[in-house]
Amino acid sequence: MEIQVQFARLGAKSALGPALAYAAVRAFSRLLTAFVPTSGSLALLGALLWFASALYLFYFITWQRDDNWIAAGIIIGSTLFLGGLFADLLVRLYDMGSPVQAVLSTVTNSLGLVIRTIVLIPASGGCVAGARWLTTEISGATQ
Repeated sequence: MEIQVQFARLGAKSALGPALAYAAVRAFSRLLTAFVPTSGSLALLGALLWFASALYLFYFITWQRDDNWIAAGIIIGSTLFLGGLFADLLVRLYDMGSPVQAVLSTVTNSLGLVIRTIVLIPASGGCVAGARWLTTEISGATQ
């Protein structure tokens, strides 16, 4: 059995916009909690914004594109990885003040993100496939 990665056909909507929006919202959320670390309401607001942007990314990849399940997982996983890496870099830059120290600290501490991404790719691809299947089943049952 061979796994083939098939991204959306030419002319499909680009996932770059939702991916950049996710990265920006995640960075904003992280910076919000870095600027005011003792505010529970701002932390909750940041978490809700992050969750909403992640849901929008999932919605867009699941129902606005026609990638196969592993390609959808790669798009979601790499977006979450790069968004997290960017957010961590910005927060470390704010905390440390030195760009070199911030980059080195981000690179050395990104192993956890890499491991989560490796697990997240097939898991999110499976969620996309399951959501598409469930949508097809529900729409077929209502006709």
